[in-house]
Amino acid sequence: MTKEQKQDFTRRITQANRSGLVLIKYEMLFVYIQDIQKAFQEKDQRELTNYVHYADAILKSFQETLDFQYELAGQLFALYDFHRRQLAKVLVRHSLKELEESTKMLQQMYEAFAASAKQDTSKPLMQNAQQVYAGYTYGKNNLNESCEIQSSRGFFA
Repeated sequence: MTKEQKQDFTRRITQANRSGLVLIKYEMLFVYIQDIQKAFQEKDQRELTNYVHYADAILKSFQETLDFQYELAGQLFALYDFHRRQLAKVLVRHSLKELEESTKMLQQMYEAFAASAKQDTSKPLMQNAQQVYAGYTYGKNNLNESCEIQSSRGFFA
């Protein structure tokens, strides 16, 4: 994941509601999967291991945040566990075959969550974050971001 991608994800997280946060985590997972594939092609075992651990951490966070009051949570837990095992197979079998199959399934799950997120009109989770507005302000080819300065940022005591 590049520095620019990290900054973009960080900015988006500050503006996201619960559904948006799930989508952002999926997008981060897909970036790490691309990094896994790149490290595998370059035969960089250390980077490959690191990226597998990062992707696994995202899947684990999905499992840890499930609400088991709902029946669907048990099914999602099993799916995330399956994908975690597929990630481990990349390191054990030195093959991307399982990861490619898993990625297709994860893409379908992402699309389902994206459809559901369209109905979520809740407020962002971070209430005191800076508002970021992006737009064409100086010309056709220049995209500039500006931050709305708030006098009441941080924690309230």
